[in-house]
Amino acid sequence: MAIQITRHFATVKGERQVHYRRAGSGPPVILLHQSPTSSREYIPLIQEIAALGYTVFSPDTPGNGMSEPFPGGEWKDMAGFANGVVNLMDELGIRKAPVYGFHTGGVCALALCLNHPERVTVAIMNGYIQMSKEEVDEIVANYLPEVTPDWSGSHLTWTWARFREQVIFFPWYRKDTARRMNYDIPPPASLHLAVMDFLKCQDYRRAYRPAFLFDCAAAVTNMKGNMVITTTKTDVLDKYHHMMPTPPANVRTFNPATPDESKLNFIKIIRENPAPSLAPSVAKTKPMPGKIWQDYIQIDGASLYARRNTDGKGRPIVFVHASAGSSNSMNRYMAPIIGKRPVLAIDLPGNGESDNPMGPTVTVAAQAKYLAQAIRAAGYDEVDMFGYWGGCAVAVETALQNPGLVKHLALPTLMVLDDTTRDEYVANYTPTIEFDEFGAHLIKVWNMVRDQELFSPWYKRKKDNISRYGEPNIAPDVIHRRTVDLFKCIDIYQSAYAAHFKYPILSKLPQVACQILLNNPEVATTKAALAAAKHGTAKALPHDAVGLTNELLAFFE
Repeated sequence: MAIQITRHFATVKGERQVHYRRAGSGPPVILLHQSPTSSREYIPLIQEIAALGYTVFSPDTPGNGMSEPFPGGEWKDMAGFANGVVNLMDELGIRKAPVYGFHTGGVCALALCLNHPERVTVAIMNGYIQMSKEEVDEIVANYLPEVTPDWSGSHLTWTWARFREQVIFFPWYRKDTARRMNYDIPPPASLHLAVMDFLKCQDYRRAYRPAFLFDCAAAVTNMKGNMVITTTKTDVLDKYHHMMPTPPANVRTFNPATPDESKLNFIKIIRENPAPSLAPSVAKTKPMPGKIWQDYIQIDGASLYARRNTDGKGRPIVFVHASAGSSNSMNRYMAPIIGKRPVLAIDLPGNGESDNPMGPTVTVAAQAKYLAQAIRAAGYDEVDMFGYWGGCAVAVETALQNPGLVKHLALPTLMVLDDTTRDEYVANYTPTIEFDEFGAHLIKVWNMVRDQELFSPWYKRKKDNISRYGEPNIAPDVIHRRTVDLFKCIDIYQSAYAAHFKYPILSKLPQVACQILLNNPEVATTKAALAAAKHGTAKALPHDAVGLTNELLAFFE
């Protein structure tokens, strides 16, 4: 049975949050990933090392994955990133541990051992780099272009091509025989995972550039700590390994033939240099006043991602996102309430950054069960709830399963579908998305999500189906987030939508004991819902987030 990996956040120095994966029990081991990816790429390695009797910690480095970048838009050097590792160790209660890093993570391990030798039993750098000034200047000028969401989705196809190209040429922007690499093109599913990691970065350049600028040769020469440098002969960086200056006796070097040989060796070195004490227990995430902060809630062996703020007093408000969405979409409603009420939004199981304890078949009953467990695990025994599109069904079911938990339901986008419409939606709304070797699936989903704002239903792109309810929310950053959100739940998105479409809302509403707020009282579907609900009311609610949240607060009071 695979070792369970749990996910957590640490609030570092009260100024930023670090996401990390944790597994196993025993002395701590720290793994640092390369840029621009995340700790996700280490999942097999985390489990392998944890199975040997260690507690493995693998953080997303600042600006990568789910970790926030350094505050204030600051461009830290690699010494700054190493200091960030020390700050995280302090927050987690780790005094000293073996630290392993690959490529960018390896440079960070080198800087950590140079500047903080007392914090590592051994630091292992996998992939030595020592570029000339001319090479570094060229890399800085060309390797890290700024990538911002474009209305057309063209940034997605560019990103796919760039990741495909980086296994053909190094650096990827140099297209000549001398730069050609001897690798297979990864299968589309593998390439897709790397692209998704990249698309989640908050600024990949700030997390990537320091590795190229760090003086590895000087670090080797001046090293005082217990350092190991290994570069596999098949690594694109192998040529730099042979340019390394003669290291002092405390720096050991290896040049294994294969990645497997390299892994056997560095795991052996980790075992020879264990941390002096056991890993501390998991600490609760410290709140960040004045902003929405991130947390993980552990239920039934699963980690559910949450966004929350606890500054306000009174009964918490729980926001439930739409089908194939995430709690990120609830920020615009949560932010205006900070300081007035506690707010909480949880990625439903299998959505966003939450684990999926349900399996491949989604039911509203299962989503509601896990949501209620997470709410109670967050420390709440009474809440008000806001549902958004498919999230309305989950909110209703949560109230039915837990009548003492849910005191009010706000359902401004409640779906009431007749049998014909429901069957048509189930058949057409969620086409199968197959990963394409040239990235065509990315632009397909981009336009599908964008058209959800422009047509109703999105797949009927006719003038009679133009959506005319307010302004379309098609800002590139919004469509980018929604595209990434859909891909995060791609394995269950059809099942999730179908479950929400099929939920018998009109037969469920009469069973709800709490007060319900609906939108658009003159619309036929709202009238049908009002007729079914025993404790319902409806009014024309504002389109803007601030206006809507003011109405929510008045209703919840």
